[in-house]
Amino acid sequence: MRRTHATTLTLALIAGALTACGESRQEMLEREMEYAKAGRKDDKGVPIPEIPPDEMREALRPLLTQIYSNTERLPAVTEGDVEPMNGRNYVLQPGVLAVVTVKKGLTKADKARAIILGVAEADAWTFRKNARKEYALLVEKLKYSYGEETKTKVLDAYPELKLLSFFGSPEADKAIGELSGEAKSTAEAMRKEYTEGKQDIWKKWMGVKMYARRLVGQDEPFRSVLKKIAKDFGQEEVPPRPFKDSVDAPFKDWADAIEKDEKLLTMLTNYKELRDRVDFLGEAHTLWAIEGGPLVPERARGVAIDKKIGYGFFREDLGGGYNDLVFVFSKKLGGTELKRAFLHSFLFRQLLTDFQLLSTAGSDFAKRGLDGSIDIGTATVPDKYDPLYASCGGTAALETMLYSFNSEFPLLNGVPSKVKDSEAALKIAHKCIVDGAAGDIKIPAKNDEFDTEGPAPASRLAIFQMLARFENIKVNTAVLAGDQRTEEDDAIDEGEKLLKQLKAQADAKKE
Repeated sequence: MRRTHATTLTLALIAGALTACGESRQEMLEREMEYAKAGRKDDKGVPIPEIPPDEMREALRPLLTQIYSNTERLPAVTEGDVEPMNGRNYVLQPGVLAVVTVKKGLTKADKARAIILGVAEADAWTFRKNARKEYALLVEKLKYSYGEETKTKVLDAYPELKLLSFFGSPEADKAIGELSGEAKSTAEAMRKEYTEGKQDIWKKWMGVKMYARRLVGQDEPFRSVLKKIAKDFGQEEVPPRPFKDSVDAPFKDWADAIEKDEKLLTMLTNYKELRDRVDFLGEAHTLWAIEGGPLVPERARGVAIDKKIGYGFFREDLGGGYNDLVFVFSKKLGGTELKRAFLHSFLFRQLLTDFQLLSTAGSDFAKRGLDGSIDIGTATVPDKYDPLYASCGGTAALETMLYSFNSEFPLLNGVPSKVKDSEAALKIAHKCIVDGAAGDIKIPAKNDEFDTEGPAPASRLAIFQMLARFENIKVNTAVLAGDQRTEEDDAIDEGEKLLKQLKAQADAKKE
């Protein structure tokens, strides 16, 4: 038997009980407590034998009652033939009637440690009046939004954080003072271990994806524990870094211009919703730093600079579809070329997670049958090529934006486009992708008489569709209505005038 947290069925039952028959959370707790007092029963109503009080649990009671938030009942403790994970020597059955099953054959010290950890983990599942959302629902959201691995990391982190917050409090001194024997020596050893190892515990917690941490950190049971750790140990989440503070000195004025121009900001980020733009300005999750400068974090030092675009990048997955990015720009760049690279990085950042772009291009990498049919299950751009599409597509988007909006946005003034139209930009980007993904992307044989689309048609279409966001198509309604003369009208009139002259001359010769 492996160490498990709540199973999907257990979570569903706990979450389902919250809304069943209109029952409130408080009423649910009271009902469950009545069950506990009356004796537990199985699905058929047959009483389940009560678990007798464990001797070591009772010896630890003064400490456990400080750790466990449910003052009505401590988790039951029993021994069993279990195979726990992570060396914690117990398996938890969470819930109102929580049971900590300790591995058989442990020494008294190891059993005491397992009980303390098990009760700390069980504390996450206790009822809390001030919780905005039931813990079981948070756990389910973790699983489906961030995956099983992240969910497990969060669940494993809670007992560690709980004990860190407890052992650093005055309550711990009082509780340990009431213990004796193996219970007391084990508790004292754990207090020393947790207070001296707080950096390692916090580092492990910070290893969980940021948005998963935020999901649980803003509600109970994590909120109170993290708040206490911040107060007692000074350990807290890295504060948000606003966009204006996320750029190196040479970019300050350009960043200010982008922040003040709503239309340009929207174009560079593709954040169509006001809330998304406000969130970005408040916390960009991106750094724009000059190579070798103080703004370059340790994790991004040594990033290779791509000479074609003028910068290199470091990417960290924060979960929930968010990335933490560090753009490191060549210290050799300046003036117009540095501005071009800066603008390009925005578009690179935008396209790196452009689902529509990448999904449209996916069929170029799909496996094909003998008849040329596509295996739709393999029609996906490999993750390793996401930066390639962001770089090649970003170049095409930048050049298109420059020739389309150069006169509209002051920031773009003085940065000339290197192409004359979007078709030229499209050709450059398409070739860039075909060359960069050579060997994996579909390239038809030169003598393929059935080929009518050319190399990587899906990628070409994906870039073509994406570029529409960066084209400035101005429609003159007066021209469409025929109320305003154009150069074309003048040319037509000149042609008609010339034809009339030629006809007149031909008629004169006949006469």
